[in-house]
Amino acid sequence: MISTAIPFLMYHNILPEGDPYTITKEMFYEQMAFLHEQNYNVIAVRDFVTHSKILEKQTKNNVCLTFDDGYSNNYEYCFPELKKYDFKATFYVTTSMINSVLGFTQDQIRALAEKGMEIGSHTVNHVFLSNLPDEKLFYELEESKKQLEEIIQKPVTSLSLPGGRGNKRIITAAQKAGYETLCTSVYHPNDAETSIFSLGRIPIKRDCTKELFEKIVSLEPSLWKSMKLKQDVKFIIQRILGNKLYHSLWKMKYE
Repeated sequence: MISTAIPFLMYHNILPEGDPYTITKEMFYEQMAFLHEQNYNVIAVRDFVTHSKILEKQTKNNVCLTFDDGYSNNYEYCFPELKKYDFKATFYVTTSMINSVLGFTQDQIRALAEKGMEIGSHTVNHVFLSNLPDEKLFYELEESKKQLEEIIQKPVTSLSLPGGRGNKRIITAAQKAGYETLCTSVYHPNDAETSIFSLGRIPIKRDCTKELFEKIVSLEPSLWKSMKLKQDVKFIIQRILGNKLYHSLWKMKYE
């Protein structure tokens, strides 16, 4: 049965080892091969927005790929696989990482855009936007957009929230800055009824087995319900501790 809802997958670092959000290149290769073998239509965020009505009528299941932060290993390992299968994806770039040891070069960002990948903003400094006063909030949104548009010479209209959480103030600021879509890290698939300023995504983590990946992309109901329940508990803890303390404790655990 073809689903009208679409899972948005969120990737980060591609390395042999690392924190729970870091996966190996072998895992990524296996996952992309599965999507190809199962005849998934693999799209970028802009394609979901532009073709949401068309996608509902397609005879294929769809999945949207996103990459956060702008790690150069995404270019080295992921980009060739996407081209191999003619997949599209959205790369959300933290602009302070550009031309750093870990980040994309400007030429890599241009190459991604030229091959049909969508380039989005992940802010300038990857800070929690809800903690910022208005002036700094607008700087993070507008300056990152401006820098990326200067590199690719195309409009940058999609934003991924650092930490994955937003509020009405952030949405209003993003709209004012010229963004047309906003990706969160809230676990829910997206369909024609989903607000394009509250697009849900699910991270593909290091413990994601082949069987788990298949359940995620096929929108297995009990799995998604279980994951959402666990995330709701985590969000309660985050609200109690605050962004800074919560993520400091998380970082200490994996360093």
